[in-house]
Amino acid sequence: KLNVDTSTEEKVEMKVYDIIGREIESRTITASNLNTVEIGENYTSGVYNVIVKQGENIKTIRVVKR
Repeated sequence: KLNVDTSTEEKVEMKVYDIIGREIESRTITASNLNTVEIGENYTSGVYNVIVKQGENIKTIRVVKR
């Protein structure tokens, strides 16, 4: 689960990549649906990079699914 806090109504882009750089998932989420975003239910075990972008703000998070 990702908990994304924002003070603007701008849409949020989220992309998930596997460890070798292949895009696994891409979503555009409205600010009203950002309370808690769940990802990875159907992913295999491994390391993933999640890139969350809203306007000029970009955050990269590395997650491990066991």
